[in-house]
Parts: sequence; structure tokens; C-alpha cells
Amino acid sequence: MVVFAAPVLSHAQDSDRASGSTYLHPRPARFTDFTFLSPLPARFVNAYPKRKEMGDQYLDFFGVIAIVGETKKQRPDMRRLTHALMGLIDNDQNGLPDDQHLWNKWKRKVNNRNRLVLYVTEEKAKYKSFDGASPSVYHQGWSSFRDGERLHLSNIQEELFHFLQRHFWEIEYPGAFGLDRNPRSIAHQAAVNAVRNKHYVYDQNCISHSGCLVPEFFFCAMTDVMKGWQGDGFDAPGQREWRLKGDHTAIRQNYPDMMEMILTMQDQGKLPRKWPSFFLAKNRGTRRSSIENN
Repeated sequence: MVVFAAPVLSHAQDSDRASGSTYLHPRPARFTDFTFLSPLPARFVNAYPKRKEMGDQYLDFFGVIAIVGETKKQRPDMRRLTHALMGLIDNDQNGLPDDQHLWNKWKRKVNNRNRLVLYVTEEKAKYKSFDGASPSVYHQGWSSFRDGERLHLSNIQEELFHFLQRHFWEIEYPGAFGLDRNPRSIAHQAAVNAVRNKHYVYDQNCISHSGCLVPEFFFCAMTDVMKGWQGDGFDAPGQREWRLKGDHTAIRQNYPDMMEMILTMQDQGKLPRKWPSFFLAKNRGTRRSSIENN
């Protein structure tokens, strides 16, 4: 069964159920038509049968990513993270990915077996139950409810940022983001220095593993370097974890190679300049008008 959802109307319908701030990308048409498929497409499930246990909501993103939801209840959050993902990869909001070479390359090589999967469940225990599966059932997961709270936009943006770094930037730009290289990549060396200098203080299990350390540290730095990480729910990272929080001058002075790399890649469209939440003030008015018109 194919269920069609008109994007503008669906946002209005979801407004009562989705709490917290919601970013809306202004030109989503080239990334997704917001057509939800239920049950999961046969070819997607047949490529890896364990996927049939995930749920029954499927949304295609740019032919590269499958966004999967546990039930229809997850549709509002599936839309929210879809818009936030567009905000990160189409940061200038012109309807095209900023790094077109990267995404066109992925579109050519993707198939149902290696398709990247973003997964939204009711509770965290559901997506964590797949953690031991091989190959991985999902590449990044969220739950609509966690610790009694609804999913925050800040959490969506953070996990999407980790997802982009681990599955795109590390592969495409190893000199900037690669792990366990000799010599170390720019981001990896900066993360090691941050631990040594006690600028970044985190769980010992994480800082001793590059796959956790580098994306966690880089996210912390980018909450200061990129515009728009502010508002309700945007308290992480804390000062005890990221000791240079809010100190742009100290970040530039202590990590000049990383800052030069970031600015260069931003100029080339390979990294976003702003968090999607930066655009919230503009989008709130647009969203309110859309709701009133329906």
C-alpha cells in the first residue's frame, strides 16, 4: 500500500504532535516528495531480510538514504529529520546539494544492499536492539520519546552531523576527516590535541576510540564555529565536556589547521556554514502561514 502525504498539509497536521522547534527547508522537491511507502519496499527488505523487523514506514531521500520509521506515529519525526538533513547538505537552501559531486557520486553507486538508513522508533530500546546485527540495519537512529521527552531538534541535528561525518566526509575527504591514518587527518589530530590539552573531556571509552572521539569532538567545536546552535534544548555540549565552549578566539588559536580546513571546505560547499536551526526565525512565519492556509 502506498500512502501519499501532501507536504504542506502534513506539516499542519503534525503541528500538534511534534513538540520543540521544527526547521522547514524551503525547497525540498529535489530531495524527496514526502511519499511514505508502507510496508517497506520488497526490494529493500529482500536485500537484507532482518529489515522487515524494523517497522513499516519508508521514505526515500535523494535515492541514497532510506528513512525508516517503526509505525505511522513516527512520520512527524521522519519529516523533521528529513528537513534538517536538507538544511545541512543544502545549506544555502537553493534546492540543490551544496556538494553536488559527493551526492551524485553516491547516487551512482547506491543500491538496496548498501543504501544508508536513518531509523526512527517510538523508544530508544527498539533501534538499540539492532546494534549487534551484521551488516548494520541502520546507520543512525532516533526515538520519538527518550527519558520522558519528545525528540529535540538539537538531537536531530547532532546525530545527522555525526552521520554525515562518519559515512560521507571521512570517506570522501580522508585528509580532513579520515581515521587512524599516518599522518593523522586534520580533524583526528585536533581531537587528540584537545584531549591532551583537556579542552575536550569526555567518557574514557569514547576518547580512547577514534570512531567516537573524532566526531564527538568535531561536533562540539562546530557548535561554536557554525552559526545557530542556540535556543531551547541546545544546551549540549556542556562546559565541563567542551572547555572552550563559546570561546571562538581560543578555538582559532589552539586549532588553526582545523579552522583553516573548515573555512576552506565551507567556501567549497563541502561543509555547512549554519545549523538548520539558524533559519528558524524565518521558517516560523512561513510555517504559521502554511498552517493558517490549510
